[in-house]
Amino acid sequence: MKFGGIWGGALRARAEGFDRWLGVVLLAALVLLVLGLFLPAIKISSFIFLSRELSLVQSVFKFLEAGDFFIFLVTFVFTIAFPLFKIATGLVLWHAADISGTSAKSVLNGLSVASKWSMLDVFMIALAVLAIDGRVITGADIQAGAIVFSASVLISTWAVRRLSVLAARDDRVESA
Repeated sequence: MKFGGIWGGALRARAEGFDRWLGVVLLAALVLLVLGLFLPAIKISSFIFLSRELSLVQSVFKFLEAGDFFIFLVTFVFTIAFPLFKIATGLVLWHAADISGTSAKSVLNGLSVASKWSMLDVFMIALAVLAIDGRVITGADIQAGAIVFSASVLISTWAVRRLSVLAARDDRVESA
């Protein structure tokens, strides 16, 4: 796979309108993802005066500390690893000068389908499990990290879907 420089390769060349900004949109989604993972995402209040804020990364690793390895693994894969992989793959394919191989298109289609349901569902389940994990709590409030993370997920899901559409358009142009 050859690369087409900083502004993009074959997908960038086929893009029209707002799609020309997909590389920048993916970079913005990456920045939002990193911020969303490390900003406080949930504030758990116990009793009247005790409260603590947790980021998503802290929340995921709390499962490991508690010995809940399966829950840790599921939340780590779908909350941290998969979003990073999806955005990084989208950026690599955006910058590739030649995406004519079926493997690149298959990866884009697979990412597009998988990202529609995976991250937000598991993220919300993780927050719920963390909040009701046998602790005495009187409240749990969503913080900025959860909102920024959700924005990253939605933006990257849209951007990867648009890349998939551009790759399919590439097929139609070549066959004409």
